[in-house]
Amino acid sequence: MATTTLMTEITSRYSKMTKAEKKVADFVLSSPQAALNATITDLSRLCHVGETSVFRFCRTLSLKGYQDFKLSLALSTSSPETSFKKETIDVAATPNCRETAANVKRAYILALEQTFETLNFSSVSRAVNLILSARTINLFGFGGSGTSANEAKNKFMKILPNFIYNSDAHIQLTQAALLSPEDIAIIFCNSGITKDCIEIAHICHSSKVPVIFITQFLKTPAAQYSDVLLLCGANEGPMEGGSIANKTAQLFLVDILYAEVYKKLGNRAIENKKKTSRVITEKMM
Repeated sequence: MATTTLMTEITSRYSKMTKAEKKVADFVLSSPQAALNATITDLSRLCHVGETSVFRFCRTLSLKGYQDFKLSLALSTSSPETSFKKETIDVAATPNCRETAANVKRAYILALEQTFETLNFSSVSRAVNLILSARTINLFGFGGSGTSANEAKNKFMKILPNFIYNSDAHIQLTQAALLSPEDIAIIFCNSGITKDCIEIAHICHSSKVPVIFITQFLKTPAAQYSDVLLLCGANEGPMEGGSIANKTAQLFLVDILYAEVYKKLGNRAIENKKKTSRVITEKMM
């Protein structure tokens, strides 16, 4: 089977699938990006079937297993004919370096425009108020989103000392388990379905810890555990996961939050920035 025709293959074999396999097919056809980012456990839960049914679905499509299915789906949905994105930038299909640079620049601009248009500014204000009233601000995220979480910590620590981020997945989970309602959790999760991010949101919610969840997708399973949902991210092809343009969109949101916090802190922010800038300046020649 040609990998670029997976969606067509699902449709053509649909009538011969079992009831459980059809549930998986329906989800994949309607939400290919969510399926692409899901583990086999995630997909079985999202489709309300067992993992065995997901595996049988893959075998019905003459695929070796779940990872083969994900690769075929990625290649299939990256095709212009089956693209489910509103707009994507193909940085590879260019005749020279200048055109490549122009396409990359367009991808960055598009990422910022998409984030700006989808932002709920009332939600941004709520997030700022939670940050200002919290005992500690705990940042969470993995992979590319973890990079954004770390950058947020580095930026905010210039004016506030109570921002915490640790890159280790186990430490993040244990950190979340010890939070109280006086703290807040800010979770970066572009796909909206990273298992550990959803678990952290659940843990915090159970302890009545306010949760700010930063994602590209409104229908994330973590929405039910979130006090503030901030939509942020770029439309990227499934073979471009973790693109720097997408991180740029997240950092754009971080800068907005930082500017609003800085503005509300007033003189305190100015004095703290002077102190932190002074100690860094002393390290320069």
